Amino acid sequence: MSPQLLFNGFVIVLLIGYIGYRQTQWRAFEPSRIWRGPIVLAVVGLGSLVSTTTAIGTLDVAVLALELAISGGIGALMGAIARFRPLEAEDRVRDPRAQWASRTGAVGIVLWVAMIAVRIGIDVLAGMAGSHLASSTGVILLAFAANRAGRAITMGARLQKLAHVGA
Repeated sequence: MSPQLLFNGFVIVLLIGYIGYRQTQWRAFEPSRIWRGPIVLAVVGLGSLVSTTTAIGTLDVAVLALELAISGGIGALMGAIARFRPLEAEDRVRDPRAQWASRTGAVGIVLWVAMIAVRIGIDVLAGMAGSHLASSTGVILLAFAANRAGRAITMGARLQKLAHVGA
């Protein structure tokens, strides 16, 4: 097993564990902070892709576009199933701007596992078709960024509706 595959596996396990845990917990939802994760993941992913020495072909671009669309769609679904509740007064002390708490629960974890399964499937098929970029760390990070961005967009829109109804 190559060091690249080991590193990719390590990154995936860390992200699944961290985000999976967070999805089962009620957490303060602050719309301005929800974009930090996707932005950091995208910047690091793009930086990794820019530094690659592999030639990027049409197949690589098509695989990347497909993977980003699927990951973003699963993220939007995660945002759609998220539950919200008003944040308790004692929790606002830690984050005075936040008014709501959210979580996706076990269904969110199932969607994470589905996204990873699809990602691995795309990686295998793309590799068999000749794409060398699909298995890179940069593409993995961009897929996670697209997922978190899809979630952020959907949750932000839902929260605006909640705030409007509550006003």
